[in-house]
Amino acid sequence: MEFTVQTGIQILLAIATYLLGMAFAGSFLGRAWMGTVDVFLHKTFKMEVTVGKYFYWKYFCNIRNPPKPKNLAQPRGLADQLVCKFLDL
Repeated sequence: MEFTVQTGIQILLAIATYLLGMAFAGSFLGRAWMGTVDVFLHKTFKMEVTVGKYFYWKYFCNIRNPPKPKNLAQPRGLADQLVCKFLDL
């Protein structure tokens, strides 16, 4: 099987169509579904979770148990401990 320019364009077109479809579906299905897909992709590709992403998933997308960032899962400093205490994490 030979990889040609036309094959590359078809692959890129399929990826772009998929991403546009996801954005279109997200506008109808809502933020909870899009947040769930985002969490799934972070777990699948083992991406680093930031505090901002965690708060977005938990409070905006209403996901019950999103993955926690390292500094909130195991707080070491005083600031991280206070944040976890005040937010009941």
